[in-house]
Amino acid sequence: MGKSFYTFIVIPHASPRLHKLKLPVRVLHLLAGIGILSFLVAVSLGFNYAKMSFKAADYDKLQTENTDLKVQKKNLEVVTRKLGEKLSNLEHISAKIQTMIENDPATKQGKVNSPAIGGSTVDYTTAELIRSASLKDGIDLLKGKTAEMESHLSLLEQVAVKRATIRRFTPDIWPVSGNITSHYGNRLDPFNGDAELHLGLDISALYNTQIHAPADGVIIYADRKAAYGNLLIVDHGNGLTTRYGHLSRALVRPGHKVKRGDVIGLVGVTGRTTAPHLHYEVRLNDRPINPRKYLPKG
Repeated sequence: MGKSFYTFIVIPHASPRLHKLKLPVRVLHLLAGIGILSFLVAVSLGFNYAKMSFKAADYDKLQTENTDLKVQKKNLEVVTRKLGEKLSNLEHISAKIQTMIENDPATKQGKVNSPAIGGSTVDYTTAELIRSASLKDGIDLLKGKTAEMESHLSLLEQVAVKRATIRRFTPDIWPVSGNITSHYGNRLDPFNGDAELHLGLDISALYNTQIHAPADGVIIYADRKAAYGNLLIVDHGNGLTTRYGHLSRALVRPGHKVKRGDVIGLVGVTGRTTAPHLHYEVRLNDRPINPRKYLPKG
C-alpha cells in the first residue's frame, strides 16, 4: 500500500513561481502531536507559574503577619513588664502605708474613726500570673490586679491622709521642756493647803522660755483671765482646745492660725503662781482632760 502524502502549494508574493511542499501524513500527525503536546506543556507551565506566584504571595503575606505578630508579642511583653513593675510599686507603697497605719498609736488605741480595710483574698504574684495563663490572659489578670491594688491603695491613702490631718491637730508634743511640778487631778492648793482639782499640768521653766504650739490650730483667746494671768487658748478643731496660763506675754492674737511647733508665747509668773512655769490644759468640748493622754513620755 502506497504512502499518503499531502502536498502544500506555496505562492510567494508577486512571484510567478510556485513552491510545492510534499509531506507524508505521518509527519503531519507527528507535527500535530508535537503542537498539542507543546500547548499542553505551556498550559501546565502557566498553571504552575500562577500557583507558584500565589504561593509566593501567600508566603510574603505570612512573613508580614509573622513580623506583625512578633511586634505585637514584643509590645505585649513590654506592657506586661510595665504592668508588673507598676503592680510591684503599688504593692510596696501599699505595704508601707499599711505599716504606718498599723504602727500608728491611734490605730492600736482605737482613737481614730476610720474605715476598716482588709487585703485581697487572692494571693498571687506577677510571675505566677504570667506562668498561669497566656500572655494576653496574663496581661488581663495583671490589669485586674493593678486596678484592685489602686483601689486598695486609694482607700489606704485616704486613711493615711486622715490620720496625718488628725495628728497635725492633735496636741501630742510638749509645749515647753521642763519638770512637771504639779500633775493633773486632785492636789493640795500651794497657797492655803486646801484640796482642789488641778485642771492641767504645771511645767517648770525659766522666765521667758518660748512656748510652742503642740498642734495646728487657731488662737481664740489672748488676754488676762483671773488666776490664769495672761492666758492663751488655741482651738484645734473637733472640740479640742489647749490653754496656756501665767504667760509673761503672748506672741499671737485671736484669729491667728498656728502650726505645730510655732512659738506662741513666753513663760511668766502672771496670775496666781509662786514661780515661773507654764500651766498647760487640754479640753474636749470645754471639759478638762489629762494632757498626758496625748503627750509622749518624758
